[in-house]
Amino acid sequence: MSHTLACLRFLAADHFTSGASIAERLSLSRASVSAALAEAEHYGVELERRHGVGYRLGRPIDWLDTDVIRAQLPPHSRLSLELAQRTDSTNRRLLAEPGHGKVLAAEWQDGGRGRMGRRWQARLGGSLMFSLCWQFPGGAATLAGLPLAVGSVVAETVTAAGARDVGLKWPNDLLLHTSQGDAKAGGILIEVAGDAMGPVSAVIGIGLNLAAPQVDDQHVAGLADHGLAVARNVLLGRLLAELEQALTHFASHGFADFRARWEARHAWQGKPVRLVAPSGQVRIGIADGVTDDGALRFRSVHGEEVVHSGDLSLRAAH
Repeated sequence: MSHTLACLRFLAADHFTSGASIAERLSLSRASVSAALAEAEHYGVELERRHGVGYRLGRPIDWLDTDVIRAQLPPHSRLSLELAQRTDSTNRRLLAEPGHGKVLAAEWQDGGRGRMGRRWQARLGGSLMFSLCWQFPGGAATLAGLPLAVGSVVAETVTAAGARDVGLKWPNDLLLHTSQGDAKAGGILIEVAGDAMGPVSAVIGIGLNLAAPQVDDQHVAGLADHGLAVARNVLLGRLLAELEQALTHFASHGFADFRARWEARHAWQGKPVRLVAPSGQVRIGIADGVTDDGALRFRSVHGEEVVHSGDLSLRAAH
């Protein structure tokens, strides 16, 4: 699959492109081009093949574009943008070489992951996968609630871009309300590098489904099916602009100023939920919102308790 993405870049949805022309441009054999494009389905890409004519995309691919993304940033932005065609993980790359304001966005991740080691599913051109590194002088203790603050900014930005029925699930998921219930449309993974007492670099990884992944799972959804009205590159640029402003504010004020914004989009506010421990132990209660440091306020028959993320999994209780 080493040449698949490179070959796909020469294809369009409105006309056929011959394998011979792709081979010539990439200095590959026609057999190599054929083998590379045979792997297109691995990336969620549908191809039409016509003998003697060539290949055509089933739908256009909106490739990442540095100029379009940067055009959405304010003139004074301190963000440094890099695009990767393919990488193991944008978070892993930035953790290896952290830097304040560095952004890495990828067309494809082989090792993209979410919270608790879960694999992130994506579709080429139908998702956003990017990481942003931000340095905080106060140390790891000052990052309490950061995933929720980021989540509130992401939810507000995609809503402003036309998406409907957007909600947040504690501590780091973006949900879309569907006829079959709440379905996941995005996730946030924050990892930290540096001295625990400060300064620390928080690498904020964000994955968003613009189109629903091609998996047999009714619990995933895409923003495009819920009204998203802007192109992929424009949305990424707007997200980065809003995040830069929000992270600057968070560094000075913490999560408290984001709490009401997060709770306003809390999909399960006041609803019954299940807290599932790694051991499989389940507790049933009500999600009462969050504290000023981003912990979940969980009310059960034993009273209210404050739950910090850890390895717990939060699920709806029907």
